[in-house]
Amino acid sequence: MDLDGDKTFYTETMARLLAGQGKYDRAAAVYRYLLDRTPDRRDLEQELTEVLSAVAEPVLRWESVRGLIERWVTMLLRLRTLAQLQKLSMPEAAANRAARRK
Repeated sequence: MDLDGDKTFYTETMARLLAGQGKYDRAAAVYRYLLDRTPDRRDLEQELTEVLSAVAEPVLRWESVRGLIERWVTMLLRLRTLAQLQKLSMPEAAANRAARRK
């Protein structure tokens, strides 16, 4: 949903939904809009502060890091195996070229 153009959906509920989905930047934009319209709302200021702190602290989950490390190690092992296979096939390829020339 593009909230930048139409401000109809700039509500507290929408800001909470966006924050709940992890879309903290968009939630902050909605809270800022609401605070511009009602600057005396301390509860909105508190919500904005919480959303901004969530933006400042990216969540790093071990599962995602572990998955990346596993993929990296797997790729390294495949690369090593491929290099070994290429070394083994080099003499054979040279012999095949020599046989074709005859």
